[in-house]
Amino acid sequence: MNPLRRLTVLLRNGALWTVLLIGVLLTLLGALGFLVAAFFIWMSNLTSPAAAAAITGGTLIVLAIVAGLTGGAILSRMRARQPSFVGSLGGTLGLAARVIAMAVRSDPRKALILSIVAGALAEYMTSERKK
Repeated sequence: MNPLRRLTVLLRNGALWTVLLIGVLLTLLGALGFLVAAFFIWMSNLTSPAAAAAITGGTLIVLAIVAGLTGGAILSRMRARQPSFVGSLGGTLGLAARVIAMAVRSDPRKALILSIVAGALAEYMTSERKK
């Protein structure tokens, strides 16, 4: 599969997941609205409407603060320094280069064999497969 087709497939899948996520979030937002309305009605049956509105507003503020603090903690942990893919790939390639250099120094004919194998692998990995 060529890179342009891969990019197209990734973009299409990303768009579909985004639309699905937006639909789920809108449904959850509607459900949350109904739960807030039910909470307000329940509180207004127990107290005056003004007190019920104050209790409902205070509860929503507390929930927003808890969600903000929790989300902030999650995002800060996600932003924490993690080993990068490029760094670990560079280490692996460096190790492979040292092993190959050691093997080639002992017998230079191995360089020719290794280059043929590497070329075949590169051709296999980059060739387009037809389904």
